[in-house]
Amino acid sequence: MLLSKFLFQQSKLPMKRLGVMAALASASNAGLLAVINHAAEHIKDVDMQFFHVLIYGLVLSLYIYSQRYVLLATCDEVEDIVHQIRCRMVKTLQSCELAMLEHSGHGRIYSAICNDTQTLSQAACTIVLGFQSVILIVFASLYIAWLSIMSLLLIIAVMAGATLVYWAKMKSVHAMLHQANEQESRLHDQIGSMLSGFKEVKLSSRRAGALIDDVEATSQITAQLRKVAQRGISVNFMFAQIALFLVLGSMVFVLPVFSPAYTDTVMKTLTAVLFLVGPISGIIAAIPQIATATAAVENLLELERSLVKHAQAKQADAASDAPAAFRSLELKDIHFRHERSDGQGFAVGPINLSVRAGEIIFITGGNGSGKSTLIKLLTALYPPASGSLLLNGRAVAAERAQTYRDQICAVFSDFHLFDKLYGLEDWSHQEAERLLDEMEIADKAEMGEYGFNTLDLSTGQRKRLALIAAMLEHKPLCVLDEWAADQDPHFRRKFYETLVPSLRERGMTLIAVTHDDRYFHLADRRLHMEDGCLYELGEESHHA
Repeated sequence: MLLSKFLFQQSKLPMKRLGVMAALASASNAGLLAVINHAAEHIKDVDMQFFHVLIYGLVLSLYIYSQRYVLLATCDEVEDIVHQIRCRMVKTLQSCELAMLEHSGHGRIYSAICNDTQTLSQAACTIVLGFQSVILIVFASLYIAWLSIMSLLLIIAVMAGATLVYWAKMKSVHAMLHQANEQESRLHDQIGSMLSGFKEVKLSSRRAGALIDDVEATSQITAQLRKVAQRGISVNFMFAQIALFLVLGSMVFVLPVFSPAYTDTVMKTLTAVLFLVGPISGIIAAIPQIATATAAVENLLELERSLVKHAQAKQADAASDAPAAFRSLELKDIHFRHERSDGQGFAVGPINLSVRAGEIIFITGGNGSGKSTLIKLLTALYPPASGSLLLNGRAVAAERAQTYRDQICAVFSDFHLFDKLYGLEDWSHQEAERLLDEMEIADKAEMGEYGFNTLDLSTGQRKRLALIAAMLEHKPLCVLDEWAADQDPHFRRKFYETLVPSLRERGMTLIAVTHDDRYFHLADRRLHMEDGCLYELGEESHHA
């Protein structure tokens, strides 16, 4: 079974010891039944009472010790496995190409890393008890065979037939659960879209209504799939109980007719069968959770395979690949194409660009001209379909793309501002405070122990914090995409006339996408994107 195979492969527990302890717990559990039956049979024998109490206490102690080990060890191990899966998938996710994540959507990734791992965690103890119940049934069956082989054969016949029918019905239940998980991933995307576009939703009741209708439709499909699955599980549960009652009825009304000697052990055998009600109920209760956990494991493995497939080659050791001082950057005959499901797309290239250290370059272009794609190619967030990216005259191979990216800081138009200054453990608190003053935002935000004390600011103010975080990285190449678009006129002027020159004084090379034509003359060069092609404008355009 996929779930057990997955857990065994991921587990670091000593399986032999776990198996022995599980067998001891089940054997001692069945042993308690045997001791009770034997003590009840000799209830009038006073001399045997002390012996029965002693044996009962020893078997009970063995059961408590072994059962405690099995439950605690396995539940702890499942949590460790869930932790390992999350960490492994997040690390693999970091190695994936940006284009893959943009096209696949976030809902599936959120659902797998958060929901499916939680499902596996919550089902852990129930699954362990279910597996242990199977072992307990084996030992209890041996005891029943010792009492009456006819009873055991009857139980095996009825339960084997019931099990075949049960598992046949569970196949359709499993398929429904898998489809429900796919719909929930879509629901994650829809809710994420609503939250990301909340302003646009508020501005149009028709848009809001259509989006809500779409969410409700997906939720309805998910609910219907889960209804069918849960109904199947409930019917199967009733079927299993009916099979158990058939066994009990046959033992009382049928077996005595065919085996008169059976009447001598009927009470012991019935007691043993009733004892099996608990383990069988445990298995029945575990099966739905096993089915749900199996579907979760399938989603996790499928996503992990997809991420590994799209992950970049492992980066060379940073210590052995320390970058040289930034001198130049070149894009040589770069081509790239955005593909769409309908076969249409948008091509960029050929792009040829040379950037020297210390330059200030402004890039202009209309909407859809390819500026954002150019930025992602320049920062190696998109791998080119053809052409070369050269750093200091040396081609940047795929396996060294991260080493190249580690020399770039950026504030994108759709930037994200983290609540901590990740990767900046040695940042200077004094420098950060000075930058807050320089950005004229010291009265709105302060520096805490790990980063900014607040992110609850306007878009323009948050962009200033993002630029501070970028400057604290002290990287040689800075890329800004429409950074000044959300600044007030005063600070926009300060950015171009004061901050841009100060970036050069810090030893940084600046590439900025901008439409502020009144400041074009402050750039060393101005480039223009149009229909996916890059053009360099002459000196006269700087002053136009």
